[in-house]
Amino acid sequence: MPQHTKENILAGRNAVDAYRADHAKLHKKPWHRGIPEEHTSLLNGLSAKLKERGFDSLDQFFDDSEELNMQELGYKDRQDFEGKAIDADREALERMWQ
Repeated sequence: MPQHTKENILAGRNAVDAYRADHAKLHKKPWHRGIPEEHTSLLNGLSAKLKERGFDSLDQFFDDSEELNMQELGYKDRQDFEGKAIDADREALERMWQ
């Protein structure tokens, strides 16, 4: 079972989606000296939003998010998935939010 609630994971996914959109916009601009600072600001904002939801790191968020996906495929937890998943389940997991 993920360490965090489904509500927190879904809110985290929204924060990551917003970061990804802002990151794409940043890279549509021509390169300029401020890009590293702008990127750092985006990443710090994402980290702060995830921290508000109880995640200590991006890795922790992505691990819990993936485990939620496994549960949505009908598995109890990561160990259950790794022990019982068939190729179709692994492919389905790849198609889910990441």
